[in-house]
Amino acid sequence: MLIPTTKNTKTVTDLRENTLSLLRDTQRQGHLYIFHRSSPKAVIMSIEEFERINELIEDYLDELDAIQLAQEEPGELIPFKEVAKKYLKDKNV
Repeated sequence: MLIPTTKNTKTVTDLRENTLSLLRDTQRQGHLYIFHRSSPKAVIMSIEEFERINELIEDYLDELDAIQLAQEEPGELIPFKEVAKKYLKDKNV
């Protein structure tokens, strides 16, 4: 859940005084909101949540690239053997 609640909200004081406990909570819940003087200041997330979000962003950007490439006219087609000759000089293709 991405909405701040009493279960996923901590203060700067909690962060300063109970860092290890806060990190355990982050691991269990995925992310925590950090407030300072009743104002949201940061979000701490588990490494798993961070990696999941990064993968979603990468997939989205790849999809945008694919859409853009699909709209472009194809360039000059080069046979694979010519490309292989140029870049795989030590290999027999």
